[in-house]
Amino acid sequence: MNAPATAHLPAKVEAGPATFAAEEWKARVELAAAYRIFHYLDWTELVYNHISLRVPGPDVHFLINPFGLHYSEVTASNLVKIDLAGTIIGRADWPINPAGFVPHATIHANIPQAHCVMHTHTTAGCAVAGLEDGLSPSNFYSAQLHGLLAYHEFEGITLQADEGPRLLR
Repeated sequence: MNAPATAHLPAKVEAGPATFAAEEWKARVELAAAYRIFHYLDWTELVYNHISLRVPGPDVHFLINPFGLHYSEVTASNLVKIDLAGTIIGRADWPINPAGFVPHATIHANIPQAHCVMHTHTTAGCAVAGLEDGLSPSNFYSAQLHGLLAYHEFEGITLQADEGPRLLR
């Protein structure tokens, strides 16, 4: 009998609370909950959005969604921990999306108080991004954000670290 085509792949091991330090597990659970809330609110775009969360501790490591999973599939156990160079820390069954890594690493490296970074491509957000003047503070909802938004010209898929300084500005 022939072995299945996937026989050469490592078996996925379900990680749980005992696998991580208590503070990291709490961060994982909270971040996974954020992914589920975004899914519930329909703030997703297939697998191309990202929410990252700094892992408590002295090292600048952060958690990000595994590339290829929809927000509805993200769990505390399958989040990927990476450093500022994009190196996966510990075990991961999935890769990360380089286009998500570059902007998130830039922000985590340069804005210490940015513990959680959220990036979405909602229909409304894309519509506002396409406006020449950006978000108009012409109603109660948008007026709450007046003076709190920054804009960055779209340069295509963000894969190069040299875009980082422009993102920060």
